[in-house]
Amino acid sequence: MRALAAALLLAFALPVVAATHPAAVQDDYPRALSEARARGVPLLVDVWAPW
Repeated sequence: MRALAAALLLAFALPVVAATHPAAVQDDYPRALSEARARGVPLLVDVWAPW
C-alpha cells in the first residue's frame, strides 16, 4: 500500500516540478552557479563526449 501511495504521489508531483524548473544554462558556468546559489538548489553539470 505504501508503494502505491508513493507511486501516485510521484506521478502527480512530477508534472508540477517539471513545470517550475528553470531553463538550462549552457556554456556559462559562473552564471549557472550563481543562479543555483541564489535559489538554494544543487547544480547539475551534464557533460558528454562524442567519442
